[in-house]
Amino acid sequence: MLSKYGRDAKILIGANALGQTFLWFSFFIMPFYLTALGYNEKEMGAFFSTQTTVGGLFFLLAGYVSLRLGYKKTLILSAFAGLIGRLLQVLAPNTFILFLGFVLVGVNMGLRQPNYNAYLSELVPGEMRHEAFSKSFGLGTLFNSLGVLLAGFLPEYLMGLSFAEETAYRITFSLSVLQFVFVIPALLLVHDVEVRERKIRWERDLVIKILKFSLPSALIGLGAGITIPFMSIYFKKRFGETLQAISWVFFFQQLAMGLGSFGLPELVRRYGPVRVITSFQGLATLLFVVFPSLETFALAGAVYVLRAILMNIIWPINDSFMMGFFRAEEKATANGIRQAFSTFMRGIGNSIGGTLFAVSLAYPFYATAILYAVATVMFYVLFIKHNE
Repeated sequence: MLSKYGRDAKILIGANALGQTFLWFSFFIMPFYLTALGYNEKEMGAFFSTQTTVGGLFFLLAGYVSLRLGYKKTLILSAFAGLIGRLLQVLAPNTFILFLGFVLVGVNMGLRQPNYNAYLSELVPGEMRHEAFSKSFGLGTLFNSLGVLLAGFLPEYLMGLSFAEETAYRITFSLSVLQFVFVIPALLLVHDVEVRERKIRWERDLVIKILKFSLPSALIGLGAGITIPFMSIYFKKRFGETLQAISWVFFFQQLAMGLGSFGLPELVRRYGPVRVITSFQGLATLLFVVFPSLETFALAGAVYVLRAILMNIIWPINDSFMMGFFRAEEKATANGIRQAFSTFMRGIGNSIGGTLFAVSLAYPFYATAILYAVATVMFYVLFIKHNE
């Protein structure tokens, strides 16, 4: 599957996939872990908001740091910040240490993704970029699915062995540290790529290009922030389902996205990246419009999985498409700014979503659908001339 890529690209993609097993794992289990530790929803919101805000700030700094240190050293720095952050969250002897853990995980989040995308785009030829990004996403998402299923079933199994609830969730959450056990040794093995220019020339054309990618991403981030963090709660409130049942929905979501992403490069070759991106986003938007009217958990779960596939498997194509517009020294900064826009707006969406869900279980989905629709039209208008 990865034989056509160079040694470093294969190591990077493989390590990312293994590490991803415990990334969604940690996202899925975190609210339940914090509940077992005795924290309420308001306190959880403060933790999540802190991580999101710190991540957004470091998205803005990601390009600057990599221009000074290089992609490899920046990714290693990011991984060690994430490792220490997860260890602090696992130990969590008090609220301050737990809070500091969220800060460091936010640093990892902000530095990692822009530089991973930029680094991978430099390790593979331009004509193979869409395929490499899709395979990296697909493999990572398949491993994600295993992590979600593990997170859904391990706590109950441990409690069945007479572990206390807090201990069972703490042991389960401790597995999130394994993400960095896979990633750090791999980063030590790869070679950095040379970035000849160590300074970005902030010309008007560069700023406009970054804004063109950032504005649709910001709208999608706002829409996602309104609904996505509350989905497990929605399934529980709307249908009264258990943690194990809900974990199956997220398992099939990750599994289907992972498998579906492998076929995406062929669609891009046939129809072009812009048409593929906007078509998938448009269909996902329609599914969100009808989602609140679904009456059974099975049907709602199936539609949610389909919506997730349509909305999420296009992100590696979006990332790859974006990388083609920027020079080597600009890539991490441009990607970081775009993700900062999305992250900050996602944080705002979290607050709006909490308010809307308190009023109605349907309103948040309609708000998200409107924002997705506007973002899709905007992206099409801005980039359709570059579809080929």
